[in-house]
Amino acid sequence: MTTVAPKSVDPEVDAIRHHYEVSNDFYRLLLGPTMMYSGGYWQEGEDLVGHLDQAQERKLDTFAALAGVQAGSDAKRVLDIGCGWGTMLNRLTTIHGAEAGVGLTLSRTQKDFITALGNDKITTLVQSWADYQVADESEKYDAAFCINALEHFVSSNLPPKERTKRYRFFFQQVANALKPGAKFVLHTMTAEALPMNRALLDDLKFLQRSEFEGCHIPHLSELSAAAEGLFAVDEIVNERESFAVACRAWLKLLAARRDEAVAMEGEEVVARFERYLDIFAYTLEDKFFNNFRVTITRR
Repeated sequence: MTTVAPKSVDPEVDAIRHHYEVSNDFYRLLLGPTMMYSGGYWQEGEDLVGHLDQAQERKLDTFAALAGVQAGSDAKRVLDIGCGWGTMLNRLTTIHGAEAGVGLTLSRTQKDFITALGNDKITTLVQSWADYQVADESEKYDAAFCINALEHFVSSNLPPKERTKRYRFFFQQVANALKPGAKFVLHTMTAEALPMNRALLDDLKFLQRSEFEGCHIPHLSELSAAAEGLFAVDEIVNERESFAVACRAWLKLLAARRDEAVAMEGEEVVARFERYLDIFAYTLEDKFFNNFRVTITRR
């Protein structure tokens, strides 16, 4: 397969690092021990904060099963695109039988955190998905994951047709890295075309200008068009509630240790995080944003 990168503009690396290179200690305070920055799977009656780690681990175990990565399976080599603090890769290689995991991130502090885990089955690359290539057939992966990172990969400054081309390039890159028949589990927010009031418009402008500059939250139609012919769709599930609940849990954790957080990073950073988490929580609850779990198979 020939991959041709369209002429386009990605979100600026510095804009992404503005959010993800806040200190690892701050993120540990915010996210809890699992260091997982996406929605969790709570069971009925479980405490929002008290069961946060279990909810996140339950989600990761579900993702592993969807991708066919489990002890005794042939899925031994895995890729995590936008790997965060390595939580998924660490669980895949310590619990689910994966023998090698490669993570892509643009955050140098996330790479430092993963290195400190001391898991020699994980390789972390500070590299964009757009530049990553496997060297040959022997390096192709048995499964791949992208958990709430795609929202940072395409510039909001592009016109719609160019955005779809960029998403097409993303899915081509993933397909080129996978063996035929391999699973790709994608977790991503998407936006609905709903009427906006002044308050919502102001909040969305804040996200664009102050927190995630230049990042486009896709529409599901853009993704389906971009993946067509490369992947077969196994399942699409909207899990907006699980992400909204996680945002509320993180806000509670931050409120409980706010003074420590301010001492670490300053009032401006803490206030930014409080506002953006509240925006994500209510926009998911009000169904302006979705959070889709998409499981697809490399053709």
